[in-house]
Amino acid sequence: MKKISALLLSGILAVLVAGCADPVASKPFGVIGGERGSEARLRVGEQLQIRIDAGIASQNQAYDLTIDEKGDITLPLVGKIRATGSTTTELAGRIEANYVPRFYVRCTVTVLVSVRFFYMGGEVRSPGRHNWSEDVTLLKAINTAGGFTDYANRRRVEVSRGTEKRIYDYEEFRQHPEKDIHIQPGDSIYVPRSIF
Repeated sequence: MKKISALLLSGILAVLVAGCADPVASKPFGVIGGERGSEARLRVGEQLQIRIDAGIASQNQAYDLTIDEKGDITLPLVGKIRATGSTTTELAGRIEANYVPRFYVRCTVTVLVSVRFFYMGGEVRSPGRHNWSEDVTLLKAINTAGGFTDYANRRRVEVSRGTEKRIYDYEEFRQHPEKDIHIQPGDSIYVPRSIF
């Protein structure tokens, strides 16, 4: 009985200690962007260039479209197609499947995103919207925003992605660049003011 009580007590202590873990040691985001080199997902409001190559010059088409508030784009002949949540490669495949074989024997679809952004706020020298590229990490994003102000709390940098928020230690990433996280388009980075 004493052995069971001791095991139960140690289990409760382990849960309590885990619950008190420092949020600065947050893990990277999950599949939606924790991996470097993963293709970013499309979002409402993004501007797309869509090229449809049917193999005959007179049938080739190019469209400049914006993803609407419902997450769709509208193309001639096929109508609305869901765009949000897809990568550009997945959307190209979905468009191709809507045109072949109904309208074309074969076609190649290319989807390009015109410009993507991430957002910086708080104690950085140039807060606001900044152009995103596939190699942007947290360290590079802060450098893009001109670095920290004198009042920045470098150890509690907040990164928000959709409804998720994580807190990271900039100094740890600076000392161990291999731990740096990849920033996705639409991410918001906020640097709070230090209390010291």
